[in-house]
This record gives sequence, structure tokens and C-alpha cells, in this order.
Amino acid sequence: MHFPRFRIFTWIILAINALFLVWIIVGTASRPTATTATCDSLDLQTCQAASDVGTVIGVGLIIGLWVAADVILGILWLITRPKTRDCPACGRTVKRGRLDCKACGYNFAQAQPVVQTQPKPPLNPTVQS
Repeated sequence: MHFPRFRIFTWIILAINALFLVWIIVGTASRPTATTATCDSLDLQTCQAASDVGTVIGVGLIIGLWVAADVILGILWLITRPKTRDCPACGRTVKRGRLDCKACGYNFAQAQPVVQTQPKPPLNPTVQS
């Protein structure tokens, strides 16, 4: 079985998405709890509500940055795609735009391998002198 090779830029995009996910998880998990010492003149319920609103605003900003980063990285990923592709029949690199593989004759337009036949030698070869 032949697995596709990922470009290095694909791994960078996956790493950035993982960082955003960790950022959201750590940001929501480390939310401060409201106590009478941290609320000053506010009652505990109002202070907790204000803390929750701040957390929601922070998570919303992170998600907004995440979406913007994914859109920009997705466009860059599409623009910087490789100029070659792998032949599904033999695995060799073929330049994009070619309709057949030079090595095995795979036809990309029809998406099926082309069987190459070699001419058969004559049954009674004549010797010329």
C-alpha cells in the first residue's frame, strides 16, 4: 500500500492548529476562580460572571485568530503546491501538466495504465547475405 507523502508545509499547518487548540484548552482551564479577596467591592456572583465573560471574550479572540491563520495558511498551501505529482502505477515523479508517465506509460487523462506491447520477432527470420 502506498501512503501519500505530506509536504513540509502541511506539517507546519498541523502544528499551528495543534498550538491553537492547546492555547484554548490551557486558557479555559487556567481561568481564575472568583474569591472575596479578588473581587474587591463586587459580590461573589457578579465577580464570577465578569470572570466568565472575560474568558469567553478571550476564547473568542483566539478562535478568530485561529480562523484567520487557517485561511491565510490554506491560501499559501494552495499557492505553493508542488510542480510534480506521483504516478499511481509506478510511483515515479511526473511533472504536472503531462498526460502520461514516461516510465510506465500511465495515462493520467484516462486514469488507467497503458499496456505497452513490443513488436514480436518474425517466425522465420531470413538471413540476408
